[in-house]
Amino acid sequence: MATIEQLTEIVAETGFVDDMGSFDPAASFSDNGIDSLDVMTVLLKIEESTGAKFSDQEYDTIVTLNDVLNIINSH
Repeated sequence: MATIEQLTEIVAETGFVDDMGSFDPAASFSDNGIDSLDVMTVLLKIEESTGAKFSDQEYDTIVTLNDVLNIINSH
């Protein structure tokens, strides 16, 4: 079972967010300063780090890091 702290650390490792102190897992990736291409990189890194695999339908529903957490923990 993944935690939001684990996923936030993975996001931090990507370097796409300038100020992780202001990162909000409930806000959209774009509101957190991560553009759509970089979101795919973040999601791939999360898959690699957690062993999760998102379906195409799941990718389409992911807007926030909380969405990612809910999907991982529902598997």
